[in-house]
Amino acid sequence: MDIAWLGTLVPLAVFTGFFVGLHVLTIRRWEPVYPRAFKLSRGAAAIILTALGVAALIGGFDHWREAYIYHHADGDWMRYGLLAVYGHLLADFVWMVVGARRFGIKPRKDLIIHHALGVLGFGAALWLHVGYAIALVTMVTEVLPLTTGINAWGKRIAMEGVVRAADRARLHVLAWLRLPLWVLLCGLSTWTLVRGDAGDLQAAYTIAAVGLVGLIARRCVRPSPVAFLTAWVKCATGRAGPARGRRHLSCPSGNSF
Repeated sequence: MDIAWLGTLVPLAVFTGFFVGLHVLTIRRWEPVYPRAFKLSRGAAAIILTALGVAALIGGFDHWREAYIYHHADGDWMRYGLLAVYGHLLADFVWMVVGARRFGIKPRKDLIIHHALGVLGFGAALWLHVGYAIALVTMVTEVLPLTTGINAWGKRIAMEGVVRAADRARLHVLAWLRLPLWVLLCGLSTWTLVRGDAGDLQAAYTIAAVGLVGLIARRCVRPSPVAFLTAWVKCATGRAGPARGRRHLSCPSGNSF
């Protein structure tokens, strides 16, 4: 094996093992109920991922007009940051398989699609050695699973006020952070392609634009764009309750996680 690949596969294995270990530790020590344990461990991981996102947002700010897509120097810390994110995605897939086989809990389809897009898009960034920054910047929105983790913790300690506050925070993160950031990055990358300014980063811009369109479309077309827009306005202005807002902006509940 090429020695250069060891510099990718070894840290990736370490990061994947770390996040799998976090899942295992959570269910064994803190929360025996699998769906809540998964939310808690993902919430804990979200703290790390959000910190990486904020660091990339600041570190690559000079390139915001290029949608944070640019060539990175060898040894750039953002590559290791992206390997950490990739390890998190792989660990979640491992834990979803464990949940389905050992606990009989089916993973949410939207979570599988969301993670699969990340595996493909971030894998392309690691392969092409570009796009670390835009990939990490999207991790700013990992504040969302953090609110889900707080919700699960509130249920664990039987504090309804914490659960309601987490639900409200989740809707505001969706309405004011996740979707606007996706739309902004998608617009910037698409505009660069339309202007013909992508240069030798044509592949990176195309992958970013297509991936972001997929994420936005998945979130906005169900059950319909009009219903989504109505729900977004109500949630953004605080006129919709958490249950109503989750119906169109968030993920379904039930025998899934």
